Amino acid sequence: MLQFSLWNIHQEDPSDKRREEIINGLLSKRKDLWFIDVDTLVDTESIKNFVSKVGWDFDNIVVFGMWWSALGAKALIEATHGKYYNEVKNKKWKNIYVLDNIDSHTIDDVEKLIDIERTLFCFISKSGTTIEPISQYLYFRNLCQKKCDDWKKNFCFVVWENCSMRADLEKEFPVFLIPETTWWRFSVFTPVGLLPLAFSGVDINEYLTGISESREDFLSEDLTKNIPFQLALMQSNLYNKQGIDCSVLFSYSSRLFQFGEWYKQLLAESIGKDGQGITPISSIWASDQHSELQLYQDGPKNKLFTFIDVENPGVSPVPDQSYPDLSFNNLLDIYQFGTESSLKNEDHPVCKLTLLDLSEKTLGSLLYMYMFQIAYLWELMWINAFDQPWVEKSKSFARQKTKQDFGDIDLFQKAFGG
Repeated sequence: MLQFSLWNIHQEDPSDKRREEIINGLLSKRKDLWFIDVDTLVDTESIKNFVSKVGWDFDNIVVFGMWWSALGAKALIEATHGKYYNEVKNKKWKNIYVLDNIDSHTIDDVEKLIDIERTLFCFISKSGTTIEPISQYLYFRNLCQKKCDDWKKNFCFVVWENCSMRADLEKEFPVFLIPETTWWRFSVFTPVGLLPLAFSGVDINEYLTGISESREDFLSEDLTKNIPFQLALMQSNLYNKQGIDCSVLFSYSSRLFQFGEWYKQLLAESIGKDGQGITPISSIWASDQHSELQLYQDGPKNKLFTFIDVENPGVSPVPDQSYPDLSFNNLLDIYQFGTESSLKNEDHPVCKLTLLDLSEKTLGSLLYMYMFQIAYLWELMWINAFDQPWVEKSKSFARQKTKQDFGDIDLFQKAFGG
């Protein structure tokens, strides 16, 4: 499903002993890293049964979620169905809107697009106390209470299994659980991502099949099979020995734009700590070739370039029937060749990932691979990839500012305190 190659990169493979230490170090944490065995642990049947039960009652799904709770679902929905998935006519899935911001225009735009009575609202928050989804919930709950006879049918919740309000929620709403050992940005294959995906009309088990078929390779000491280990080794070597502190992801499919956004959080929040860090940059080619390539070619040589190509896009329209063999795919390949060649000729470090297709199975393997890469970077760079202390500090400042400006308001109590 995935192929890997590199140029202008001297890959210093660790000794057999060190390689074994790194993989064993990861395996020793396995019970605390739920993502490794997610395909065997997640309950997909409860998700599918819920979608089957309530699907006919709703035309729209609105997700309240920020960062990790939004990015994974958006990445897989767009990669699977295309960037205009809500505009597709006669589709087999619901309109899906992911509210990943609390700006007024976003809230207002979504409200204008949906019929409140025909909309299911899905609240996602590990702790249940995140202010953004709470405020979104309050706003749309008020609308539902005015327009729906039984407004509680319009809501479901995805929360941490140890969430303090879990028991109260389960008395009144459908609740899906995020396992205790699932770290935030590694949660896409839990109900966080799988519930919205199930409403998008796909077989969510196919994503997990991609995981099942990849795990043995991703834990192998044979680096020819273990692509995430190679990616982590390459990234750490370039960072530590050459000062390459930017990682540029070139996706040659617009369907992978949201995947790039997911990747940015995964890398930045996992590795950016204690004065260290690799800055992720995501670009969609060929469009960004006309806006960023000058910098990449002629600017600081502090970047690793990763090309992601799709071998079988599934469609192949032709610009002009006078040239039946010249498809848009051919043109994109030509642009890719030009960019690759120019970067290689200037001795920039370049690697390439080729995806067989954009099937659910391949996409499952792709995201799983990058989660493994981060886990291996933890072992190689001695950075705890599974916390985000400064994100928590920014929330503390926000709470202080709220109290300063508005007094002792408690939106959590207002939303869930009875």
